[in-house]
Amino acid sequence: MTITRNGTPEAAADLAHAMFTEPGRELGREATTILTHAPDTGLVQRREAFRPVYEAIVERIGQPTLLGGAAYGPSVRWCTAERLLLLSGDHGHAALSVHDTHAFARQEWFTFDSTPGSTPDGAHRLGDLPYTWQLDRKGPGQAPSWTYNGMRVADNWEHAQSALELMLASWAEQIPVQAPGDWVGFQLRSARDWNRDMVIAYTHRDHGHEFYAAIYDRDSEQTPQRAAQMRERGWQDLDEHQRWRIRLPETDPQAPATIARVVIADVRARGATCPDELTAWDVSAGDHGDLRVPGIGVQVHPSRGEHY
Repeated sequence: MTITRNGTPEAAADLAHAMFTEPGRELGREATTILTHAPDTGLVQRREAFRPVYEAIVERIGQPTLLGGAAYGPSVRWCTAERLLLLSGDHGHAALSVHDTHAFARQEWFTFDSTPGSTPDGAHRLGDLPYTWQLDRKGPGQAPSWTYNGMRVADNWEHAQSALELMLASWAEQIPVQAPGDWVGFQLRSARDWNRDMVIAYTHRDHGHEFYAAIYDRDSEQTPQRAAQMRERGWQDLDEHQRWRIRLPETDPQAPATIARVVIADVRARGATCPDELTAWDVSAGDHGDLRVPGIGVQVHPSRGEHY
């Protein structure tokens, strides 16, 4: 992996400052790459290469107005009423671009509104959204009035599983850099089993960051047969509160996909017939700010509740 712009985070920060503050800078021009990754670079390695670049930019121009991430890279914005600096990217690079705030927000809203749920050949388009999640912690500047806070429900179970996998991977790659020390997650409920909460999260323990999911199973007798059934769905163990759990380290490259597979397998086993019957509740990042998740693949309840 290689940092461009003279090879230092400080050079990237100088560029960000110039793009954001110089009135003569052309708005809407092609983005300038500030970081590249080799094709085989893993999630944690990409994140740790991105960290010093991001921190240098923040030190130079201040905290972002809006945090966020797309399915494959960052989506961070510094905004004034006239000017928007975007730090974006994918698994191969990170780049800076500057835009007219109103025009950019209006076009982005149109992109959200017009992106179909799937392609003619059946592939889902949730990974193509401008951002899959956005965190508003009332940072400095002025957030665009057109900020999108809708949702896109997946067309089928395969799409829902993929959307959750992409969301979890994006959180793991971006949250420790943009919101260090915070957990992020939500509760999931099914219309067919409404009073049963499932918790899905990316969090940190003494031994490092991990993906986590758990579901209460108090209404079932915990026989060897039940244990075999739950483990077949992918759950690892039963805790003292009669919750089945799975914990996977972020260093496991298959962890986001595994958690997503277990979640979808369980809600289907309990009677859910389509993603429309699922609702995400209490979507939060450290109980701090408003977390929007248009790429989560299920309905989102507007209220937030207690820390789980």
